[in-house]
Amino acid sequence: MNHPSSLLATQLPMWPEPVRGGPNVLLRSALFAGIASKKRKILGTQMRPEKKPEGVIIAAQDGIKISFAGTQFNQYDADVFFEALHLARREKLETECLFQGAGFLRRIGRSDTSTNYEDLEESLDRLRRGSLDIEWTIKGHRFVFSGSLVSHYMRETTTKVYKITFAKEIATLFAPASWTQIEWEDRLALKGKPLAQWLHSYYSTHAAPFPVTVGFLHEKCGSPTKLLKHFKTELKNAFAALESTLGWVASWDGDLVSITKPPSGSQGRHLTRRAEKQKQVKKGKREGQMMPVGELLTDILKDQRRRR
Repeated sequence: MNHPSSLLATQLPMWPEPVRGGPNVLLRSALFAGIASKKRKILGTQMRPEKKPEGVIIAAQDGIKISFAGTQFNQYDADVFFEALHLARREKLETECLFQGAGFLRRIGRSDTSTNYEDLEESLDRLRRGSLDIEWTIKGHRFVFSGSLVSHYMRETTTKVYKITFAKEIATLFAPASWTQIEWEDRLALKGKPLAQWLHSYYSTHAAPFPVTVGFLHEKCGSPTKLLKHFKTELKNAFAALESTLGWVASWDGDLVSITKPPSGSQGRHLTRRAEKQKQVKKGKREGQMMPVGELLTDILKDQRRRR
């Protein structure tokens, strides 16, 4: 059953500034592989000049089918894609999104060196040239996306202003219940650790992650490591980075791994605000004073709106 057009939008969801929106079908797959840039491969074949390249099947969670042709994406390309979407969410799709290269690089954790500008343009080019066909089903509705993640881009060499356009079809990837808010500071804290970044993205799509096997993660992250025992060592190192950086704890039962996460950044910020307000109320009581009713009601209403 095809999805009704009413489920699609001409503008991306307006997620808050500290997070980035990521489509679950991509985060639960090997499309943005957890690999170093030097391990990228060319995927798919060009059978006939007049036809688009024949894609290869990308490993994905059950219920998702992805075919891709182009230069393999990795976590750097995910950084670029998520940040570009973040800027574009304020405008209607198919509208040019303009940004300064230096600011963009800073927001993805890079400095404005000539090498980093070159990496950024190469990533945008991969996102533009890569050909995708994705199918998935949510709540009885079948969704299909076919195209490139970036419609086109250009850079003004003198001013270093970039212009990026997303096709309106990108909204399909953000249909209801199809996307996740990624805590951006947490992700940037894992920069340079692509497998840990992939795990962070994958587990962020699950409110209560279920146990999975080493083999499952090996396939879904797009690892080129051939032997599972070697990959398990890499996986343990990645989970160690998640624990030391974010406080995520992995529990092992043979080749089955479970993950325990503390509250997300947004949840943590809410808890901090609540604790601070409770502290202020207690302080007022100790001093024989009451917090102004209007201020207290305003804070309560703000909290209620945030939780909706």
